[in-house]
Amino acid sequence: MRTAMSHYGSDGGGFNAFSKAYKKNPSIEHYVKLRRENPNAEIEVSVIGGLDQLCFMQPELKKYGIDPYLVASVMDADFDAISKLSLQLLEKMIEARELARKSRTHLARRGLAIPDKLINWLITVALDSLSWNDFPYIPRDLIVLIRERLGGSNPEYEQASKAWHNRMSAAFIGAGLMAAGLKPSFRLISKHFGVAPSTVKRWFPEGDFLKEVGKVLRMGMRQKEIPAKPSLNHPTKGSHKRPARPLRKK
Repeated sequence: MRTAMSHYGSDGGGFNAFSKAYKKNPSIEHYVKLRRENPNAEIEVSVIGGLDQLCFMQPELKKYGIDPYLVASVMDADFDAISKLSLQLLEKMIEARELARKSRTHLARRGLAIPDKLINWLITVALDSLSWNDFPYIPRDLIVLIRERLGGSNPEYEQASKAWHNRMSAAFIGAGLMAAGLKPSFRLISKHFGVAPSTVKRWFPEGDFLKEVGKVLRMGMRQKEIPAKPSLNHPTKGSHKRPARPLRKK
């Protein structure tokens, strides 16, 4: 891979003009301008890290138990080193959360919890090393670390989309119950999802559960998509039909 991409962002005798221009002014405004004007250009974008920075950061790294030699390997785009450092940083983030959860904020002030600015710097060092060394691929441990810094695995929009999906699913199940002549309730719906009735109730904070069920029912009647019976995994009131017996083998 290194051989195939050895001239990424360069012209064979150093960085190409686009890379040099960006490094001279690494603002997002300048980068977007360069990219829009030269959509096919290869631009090497690393601007953070290096031996001078590593020497300066040694006391800070050692203070939080991070091996400077490991960071040096990260700067060389060593995938194993990047993964190892990413896992260490994730563990230190967990430790910092535990300190915060136990209300030991004074420990964080005294420097026992790794600061966000150091984690962010190490992430940018790892990313820039990949660009510098022509490895535009990100180890998964680093992906998890970056995602956690950007909001975690369950950000606000993700929560909202899941809540919307549960709300719509509950309304469709309620419409199925109503189509079968049954009165939909949070208790019946909750059994389908395997959650408490109060959880289903929270999906409808404005108290519009029956209103939403009615909308789905009317829509289904027009499109003939609402099932005649609800798809619940328990017997419903008035259902006395015996299950069909399996066929005997001859």
